[in-house]
Amino acid sequence: MNTRAKTKVARPFALAVLFLAMACLCVGCAQAGQKAESASAEPAQVMAINGPTGIGMANLADDSAYNVQFVSQPDQVVSAVSSGSVDIAAVPTNLASTLYNKTQGGVKIVAVDALGSLYLVDNGQPVANLADLKGKTVYATGEGANPQYVLEYLLEQAGLVPGQDVTVTYVADNAQLAAMVANGEAPIAMLPEPFVSVAQAKNAGVQVALSVGDLWKQATGTDLALGCVVARTDYIDEHPAAIGAFLSDLDASIAQANGDVAATAQLCADKGILPNAQAAQAAIPRCGLVCLTGDDMKAPVNGFLGVLAQSNPTSVGGAVPGDGLYYKG
Repeated sequence: MNTRAKTKVARPFALAVLFLAMACLCVGCAQAGQKAESASAEPAQVMAINGPTGIGMANLADDSAYNVQFVSQPDQVVSAVSSGSVDIAAVPTNLASTLYNKTQGGVKIVAVDALGSLYLVDNGQPVANLADLKGKTVYATGEGANPQYVLEYLLEQAGLVPGQDVTVTYVADNAQLAAMVANGEAPIAMLPEPFVSVAQAKNAGVQVALSVGDLWKQATGTDLALGCVVARTDYIDEHPAAIGAFLSDLDASIAQANGDVAATAQLCADKGILPNAQAAQAAIPRCGLVCLTGDDMKAPVNGFLGVLAQSNPTSVGGAVPGDGLYYKG
């Protein structure tokens, strides 16, 4: 081959190499830009409610990527999310539906983080199944809220009529009910963790009789999705990489909570998420901590919201939202 022919062959090859080098340089610049943007980004504003809903966030509390605040009342979360002062929040699942409807799609569920942390406990009146409740009184909290709808649904599925076959007596709050269970005033009760563990710490005779989550799954075929994590839709759209990183960190935080219960229990006590480390250590394994994302969220959430909507549409904000409720990633 003569020199001119070699030049004709080499010239396209050289151009291809040049274009490849330029492309790599552009990718490198973009990646460097993303890293710089990530490094300079403000921490995400995160809020969680004390109790089982907030446990999954415990191991994120000291992460510099997040400014995590733990509060005592759901209303505080509603106000913060609605005003835009919070980007991400762990909330009861029906509250996510209410927020979605209230803000006309202004939030999305990005993960389910708690399954079935409710239990039927007994102290002196053994309960082996729901049929054993006939003619008895069950003490509970949450009249006009999730616990009432869940309990009534399960009783009805077992062929029991609330108020007729079973008397349900509601008390003001879980701390009061845990004390009543421990001292024998409430021989049968439906309690969430960590208050089951609080009652057991005061009285070793308190027994977990039935898992409400297990009863729910038997009745509906889906898990009882009591807790979830939402993010503002605007924040998701503006910071897609940050949401992806958060979900990865949340998964790691929950895995750490399940894997190192003692350390997480102490952290929960230090942050005020649970009453004390002893109760937290007993409670965490029964809190159903998970990190479900994408399509894995839909069946348990839709099943839960559907039952609540039949009982009281206002409990889900008027109606069960469609697929727009879910962040698909």
